[in-house]
Amino acid sequence: MTGRLVVDIAGTDAGPDELVLEVSGNRLSGWQAVEVTLRAEGFPNSFEISLSSKNPATSNATVASAGQACSVSLGSDVVITGYIDRDIPSASSGSHMITIVGRGVTQDLVDCSAEWPSATLQGTALEIATKLAQPYGITVKLAEGASAGDPVPPICINYTDTGAATIQRVAQNAGLLAYEDGTGTLVLATLGTKQAASGVVYGQNVQAFQVENSMDQRYSEVVCCAQSLDAMAELRGSDFFDTETDPNVPRHRRLNIVMEQVAQDPPKFTIQKAKWEIARRAGRSTAVTATVDSWRDSAGALWMPNTLVPVDVPGLRLDDKTLCISQVTFRRSDEEGTTAVLVMMPKFAFLPEPISLLPINAADAIGPDNA
Repeated sequence: MTGRLVVDIAGTDAGPDELVLEVSGNRLSGWQAVEVTLRAEGFPNSFEISLSSKNPATSNATVASAGQACSVSLGSDVVITGYIDRDIPSASSGSHMITIVGRGVTQDLVDCSAEWPSATLQGTALEIATKLAQPYGITVKLAEGASAGDPVPPICINYTDTGAATIQRVAQNAGLLAYEDGTGTLVLATLGTKQAASGVVYGQNVQAFQVENSMDQRYSEVVCCAQSLDAMAELRGSDFFDTETDPNVPRHRRLNIVMEQVAQDPPKFTIQKAKWEIARRAGRSTAVTATVDSWRDSAGALWMPNTLVPVDVPGLRLDDKTLCISQVTFRRSDEEGTTAVLVMMPKFAFLPEPISLLPINAADAIGPDNA
């Protein structure tokens, strides 16, 4: 099957299942193969769209060229604001093809080195993210209900670090997810604050699914140790241990974790780390991937990352079957039609890892009074 690229300068509304690429004032629709991926764990979002036609005019790469600013809409919903990374015209004896590949504007924070005015950064997660995003013209905001957290101590950025790496660190420290919204804004958000209007139900809207139940990365007990590197400190008993257990691991499996560098409050940080290891591993042990027959829920809203959705499929053994969408990929092809692929996990699978932004040697922090 071949298609026809529609160039709409007037900007009339597209149907709810039509992808529109807007570039240089033109709205391009009629794409046959569509793949748009939105993420809650990291950024940027990405897209790949293509069209095949017997008419070579539709394969003219000048309709959308690598490096151009663009936006991608699904119906009236803008899902990506960014840049075209690649335009790929190609041809065979029977058809001409054009493929466009791109990502959201936060790609520059991932690809490029961090820029900052001094050797150190300090402030809240929001303030630090804003400073690092500013050179690339990216706006940062807190999602509704999210808090910027306490100011962090001054942190140094290595010469080769990317802005994204530092932003993810300070976001984790504040207990936040960092991802990109449809306008290209970098969002710092708490977990699962939105609820989908409908669920993912086998026998109704699910075309295919996979439930992965795993045990190989879970442990019956996790022992975290803030271990001193000072031999004399060890003699006076400065090491601190915390043990957390997972009652759902059916046999004895122990994981020992040694932290040579810890936070200013080593016992508290060690306990947080041990609890996180248990919870995160339990959450990641159940992952559901479902292909549903629509890009939208029953209320007409697009399936979106960081949204809670009830899931009813065989093989899901959780008591609480409300899962959080980690990633959604909107697809259209001649073979499969219009579908959305949702990757979902329990909420506690997304718990940010406790990190120390100002690590100190445990030998200097754990003494007889803290041991």
